[in-house]
Amino acid sequence: MHTTSIKNVIYDSEEENFIILANRYEDRLGFFVVKFDERDPSKFKFLIKWKNKLEIADTSMYVLRNTKNGLKELIICCKTIYINVYNVVALDISVEDEQLMIFRHESF
Repeated sequence: MHTTSIKNVIYDSEEENFIILANRYEDRLGFFVVKFDERDPSKFKFLIKWKNKLEIADTSMYVLRNTKNGLKELIICCKTIYINVYNVVALDISVEDEQLMIFRHESF
């Protein structure tokens, strides 16, 4: 796996993995979110793999937990360069093999 233009990295201490937001994968522009295992980086999974021709900047990512209900969400925010579109994406990452997009917002 070869990613460039890494925009943000966070560490999830609960699951002991890294989550990376990148703007390029295999020399293609896009919106790529990848989860890596801390001990074995060859174990990775794409949470989002959107290919487009847009550069992003001003990124931030957060993991929100509700231990009472067993919910865990990944919140991703970024700005699309040149067209100034601001994006917020929320994924339910409570279940290992299923990531459900629960919210997506774009505004100018």
